[in-house]
Parts: sequence; C-alpha cells; structure tokens
Amino acid sequence: MRKRNIVLGLLFAVGLFLMGGFSLDQLGFHSDLIGILGTVLLIGSYIGFNWSKLKSGDHKTRVVTTWVIILLLLIVILNVIETVLS
Repeated sequence: MRKRNIVLGLLFAVGLFLMGGFSLDQLGFHSDLIGILGTVLLIGSYIGFNWSKLKSGDHKTRVVTTWVIILLLLIVILNVIETVLS
C-alpha cells in the first residue's frame, strides 16, 4: 500500500471523526470549529484520492467531486448562518 493512500485514509478517518461534532437537536443544526475542520479534511482527502482522475479530466469524477464539495460546504454555510442568527 502506498504511503500516500495511508495518509489520505487517515485524513479521511479523522475528518469523519471530527464531523461527528455536527449535531441536530431541537434548537437546530450546529457545530463548532472542529466540525468545520472535519469537513475540510474530508474534502481534501476526497480530492487527494481522486487527483489522478481529476487531473486527466474525467467528467464523471469532476461532477461527483463538485457535488461532494457543494454538499459539504452547504453544511458549513448552514452552521455559520445558525451561529450568526443565534
């Protein structure tokens, strides 16, 4: 197994663990800096795993990567809006 894949896998796992900081309760959807850091790590590891396909211009991978980034950033934007409004 390549060292790069191990590092990206660890980043992905840490990102998932930190994303656990996001929670839903009666007051809404919120997190703190840890959840946002987890989101950034997930995006970074996903791009790292698919870098060769993205570099070669694979259309399907670009579309999926764009949707993953949009959905994860939506989570962060909702968190910021919730923080500002509270």
